[in-house]
Amino acid sequence: MAEAKDYIIGIDTGGTFTDVVVMSPSGEVWTAKASTTPDEFSRGVMDALTEASRVLDVDRTELLNQAVLFKHGSTVATNALITRTGVKVGFITTRGFEDTTEIMRAIGRVDGLSEEEIRHATWVTKPEPLVPRERVLGVRERIDYRGEVVVPLSREDVMDAIRKLVDEEGCEAIAVSLLHAWANARHEDDVRALAREADPSNKVFWSFGSELAQVAGEYARANTAIINSFLGPTVDRYLGGLQTKLEEGGLEGPFLIMQGNGGVAHRAHATPVSNLQSGPAGGAIASAYVAGLLGHPNVITADMGGTSFDVGLITEGYWRYAAEPIVERFRMLQPIIDIQSIGAGGGTIARVDEETGRLLVGPQSAGASPGPVCYDQGGTETTNTDANLVLGYINPEGLVGGGLQLDRSKAEQCVERQIAAPLGMSLLEAAYGVHLLANSNMTRAVRAVSTERGRDVRNFALIAFGGAGPLHACEMGLALGMKEAVIPPYPGLFSAFGLLSADIEHHYVQTYFKKTREADLEQLNATINRIEKHIVGLLTSQGFSENEIDLHCYADMRYSGQSYELTIPVGSTRLSSDAIDRLEDAYDAEHEKTYGHKGGEGEDYTFVNFRLIGRVARKSSTVAPSRNGFKPRRAGRRQAYFGPDHGLVDTAVLSRGDLDADPREGPLLIDEYDSTTVVPPGCSAWLDAHGNIRIGLQAP
Repeated sequence: MAEAKDYIIGIDTGGTFTDVVVMSPSGEVWTAKASTTPDEFSRGVMDALTEASRVLDVDRTELLNQAVLFKHGSTVATNALITRTGVKVGFITTRGFEDTTEIMRAIGRVDGLSEEEIRHATWVTKPEPLVPRERVLGVRERIDYRGEVVVPLSREDVMDAIRKLVDEEGCEAIAVSLLHAWANARHEDDVRALAREADPSNKVFWSFGSELAQVAGEYARANTAIINSFLGPTVDRYLGGLQTKLEEGGLEGPFLIMQGNGGVAHRAHATPVSNLQSGPAGGAIASAYVAGLLGHPNVITADMGGTSFDVGLITEGYWRYAAEPIVERFRMLQPIIDIQSIGAGGGTIARVDEETGRLLVGPQSAGASPGPVCYDQGGTETTNTDANLVLGYINPEGLVGGGLQLDRSKAEQCVERQIAAPLGMSLLEAAYGVHLLANSNMTRAVRAVSTERGRDVRNFALIAFGGAGPLHACEMGLALGMKEAVIPPYPGLFSAFGLLSADIEHHYVQTYFKKTREADLEQLNATINRIEKHIVGLLTSQGFSENEIDLHCYADMRYSGQSYELTIPVGSTRLSSDAIDRLEDAYDAEHEKTYGHKGGEGEDYTFVNFRLIGRVARKSSTVAPSRNGFKPRRAGRRQAYFGPDHGLVDTAVLSRGDLDADPREGPLLIDEYDSTTVVPPGCSAWLDAHGNIRIGLQAP
């Protein structure tokens, strides 16, 4: 290794494995994995760094000392929300609106549920609130939607609420979201000042809705503040502890945190709620990069890891943001890349329903611990990984280059006992049924983000990654009628690669609800200018110059009278009448693309929100691998089952380096350190100049 500090380290903590990628400025890459340690996530991170230092043949301290950037994507926030292991939270809101989060919206009853769960209408219940009603307190105040003070804030009410929540209820964190604080944050600022007075030692973690989202919509904004407080102490303790370990271990470069919006931020500027969905966001960034290399403006991203399947859409080379992302059944107001997740990972559990006798796969997962039965770490329930091992798709010598040994006989016994015998099927038929049903679940998730949004998937390429994604890519693509699947280099660590190319970003959204033709241009431009100054000030305070900052402006628009909006690039932070004309035309085009029609002559348009993204690229450019970077190895063979039409086939087993530009006909199994790619009969695979496995999809 060179003596200069010039390495970028990306670490992504997944549900099963913690992945690390180290890259030099020339594009040389080293990768490693270690088991995720849910009891103390930082231990898994340090284990992964130890593995990486072993691969590089250096001391771990030396590796960290030579890192110019350290980027980290974590599941700590997501895991704490899923398992409800955050802290005890209190909530302060406007008097008379204490029931907002429990009343929710009508759709809240099914938000975040799968189709299977929604079908059982009598089982559907609202999510358990993070703050019970007795810890929701109202205070006298009122600011109207125009931002004008109608009722002054009651200092007495605020101090009484703080005393009750902290002293009587023992809350570790408090969230504040007042009714129209998005239009004028004065009263929330006053609450903040009173909180400092009541809690000078700063022992309570505070969140303010107006600070997290200056967007209309009291329910989602309240959720955002509550979730941020619920997660805050847990995330802060984890990141603080990890940063201490890294710095004591030799890290001198910046410690940057991956956010769900697709950018990284210094730890001091990354909110706990922005950590949600950071792993899938890394995959979206890396997919957009690969799509650009391939000249594919439109791709479906399919990330199948140990616990979940995350699917996203990239159109015209870029991803979109969810207007109100739903995380663990709670709507929020945060800029998160629009990625849909379902319980369909390698560890997803398959079972035969006792009441109906149907085979079901997911959404429950064996997770990292105990994991699939074949891991021989205490797992007792059949998983996708067990089924794929029985089918011969997975290398029986083990995962992670043999670092994780597999027990095939235990997997076979479990599939036979739990799936094959109850269904009266053979072992291979039962395992193949699990494989197909997992594919079917994932195919539905793909259609939800594509076909159901007016996109023809036949015009898209499928980029599949994650440890299990390449196992299922071809069957998914064939079911969707797609023409090509792409398996990028290092697919099992692909989200960690996304961290390497993630730029420092800050997002800001401001509600501006007005018909386009009634907009006061001076007022509108003043609003955008205020947001611009805020973001530029935030980035310059971190040491960046103004010429390093790229600003991107977007408008959330709708036809007047509609309930949902589409996001349209503005192209400039200064609007004119001509610019508004162009925005209306762009909205028409996007509406027609999404829904198959557009408004008629004389249609009215409404602005809803304006979004500004400030981005700084800091030595984050990923250098694409080349075909020559993958060494061939002596090919082998393995028995693999490809359904009743083909049966058990003696199948060629290759490495990525064994492929070249000439297509090889399937069936093929392409084994790698971090994944296996299954190429079924009728399909063909080749290696492009950038080291991607390209698979032509054609049903046999």
